[in-house]
Amino acid sequence: MKCTSAEFENFRNIEAATLRFGDGVTVLFGENAQGKTNVIEGIYLFARGRSFRAAKEREAVRFGERVARIKLFTESGHEKMELGAEIPLTKPKSFYKNRIKCEKNSEIIGEFRAVLFCPSHLSLIYDGPAVRRNFLDIAISQIKPLYMEYLGRYNRTLLQRNALLKAAADDPSCAFEDMNEIYAEQLASLADKISSYREEYIAALDENARAIFREMTGAREVPTFRYKPSAGEHEDRRARYFHLLTAHTDREIRMGATLFGTHKDEIEIAINGKEARQYASQGQQRSLALAMKLSEGEISYRESGEYPVFLLDDVLSELDVNRRAFVLSAIRDRQVIVTCCEPSDFSGAHMIRVSGGRYEE
Repeated sequence: MKCTSAEFENFRNIEAATLRFGDGVTVLFGENAQGKTNVIEGIYLFARGRSFRAAKEREAVRFGERVARIKLFTESGHEKMELGAEIPLTKPKSFYKNRIKCEKNSEIIGEFRAVLFCPSHLSLIYDGPAVRRNFLDIAISQIKPLYMEYLGRYNRTLLQRNALLKAAADDPSCAFEDMNEIYAEQLASLADKISSYREEYIAALDENARAIFREMTGAREVPTFRYKPSAGEHEDRRARYFHLLTAHTDREIRMGATLFGTHKDEIEIAINGKEARQYASQGQQRSLALAMKLSEGEISYRESGEYPVFLLDDVLSELDVNRRAFVLSAIRDRQVIVTCCEPSDFSGAHMIRVSGGRYEE
């Protein structure tokens, strides 16, 4: 998987720009707030289906304009593809594949695979469970299109059930009991499918991250990654979810929220048997986060036969010399697009100077 070029129009501070990328490392360098991360954001939009920076994507439209457009030109094997995105101020965004509009934005997921590593990912270990679930959802969706469908259906059903729980709290006479069994059955079925995908992915993550961590630290420490479904360890997970969603409704009505399901899952991460979130040093936490992101690329390669594009957004400045050297060594044979202020670490790379939304090779 390669990204050969990208075109931007009225995206963030970019009025118009065309960028070409080498097969190896391309470095976007310049002062802060000049437009380096804007390129990473625009490229990753096609891998994730939405921005990793802003909840309101219309904020990406250049000030004074009404629509932003991005085109991404990719190669996978012998197949070339043109992907497009249009972000209007007043309507939802649209995606295009070879200039044909996607009926659903989710159709773009999997067409372009990329691993993003930015400073916020260094919180993967010490932050809350939602951050790790988000990591899982993004990584699995790119290689398992059906997972994205199950996750979307689950989230829509969850919103509907939560609305019903809040209505029952306000009006005990509402028909909650009549509807709850239907919602519980739907959520239990979808949660069972989502759990299976997550369990399989974390098993692969554990294997790959251990090997990467061992190489990074000289085999002094052994990390483990374990899936902790909210339903616990049960042979019939679907039945267990259904039981939880029907046996505790009084408490859920009081809380106004669904308290059981895959939206409560966790990844348990440990070093030498001790919980990393509580006992790992800052350096160990950064090494674990690095191992997770590099493993994401390895798992993508195993599933597809091609490495994804690695997008490193100003992350090397957050790492010490040894971890920085390890990352550069680990990705040397892959396509990498990296942003930085000082390009001295990247001799021989394809260099693009960034200043005020302009890009000069």
